[in-house]
Amino acid sequence: MTKFTINLHGKDTDIEVTRQGSHLHINLEGVTAEVELIHADGAQLLLEHILPDGSRRRLRTASHTSSGDNRQLWVNGRYLTYQRVRQRGQGGGLGDSSLAAAIPAVVSEILVQPGDAVAEGDRLILLESMKMFIPILAPYPVIVAKINCTTGESFQAGVPLLELDKLEQ
Repeated sequence: MTKFTINLHGKDTDIEVTRQGSHLHINLEGVTAEVELIHADGAQLLLEHILPDGSRRRLRTASHTSSGDNRQLWVNGRYLTYQRVRQRGQGGGLGDSSLAAAIPAVVSEILVQPGDAVAEGDRLILLESMKMFIPILAPYPVIVAKINCTTGESFQAGVPLLELDKLEQ
């Protein structure tokens, strides 16, 4: 399960996402929805919403864009604009923050070393999952404090891959 907070319509909202293969269980403010990822091609997704009676409603995501923590999602003709909220200084001794993948994956390439200062959006690690390559990006300017994985290592979702320290500016 991956937990995060987004700012939706000016209000911080907690979301929990659990992924089992191509199925996502999304819990938003106590309401859970099940979605199946039918196809992914970059920012283009084909999703189906699985209703409680087992019937399905096709959702087409025509566009997903991001810039830093700002996100915009277009689904079935409706735009959803939200902002990812990061909680720094938490993590039980894991520096200012740690980064983990949202799905089980294999580390394909580690692109940084401990002590490297990186800018927001820089690629830190390249993962492979379900025949797709997924970059782990710096969420803001940071210093890489520790790397908790090795190339070729497989891991479950939510396992901290690397630890980050806030970059003093």
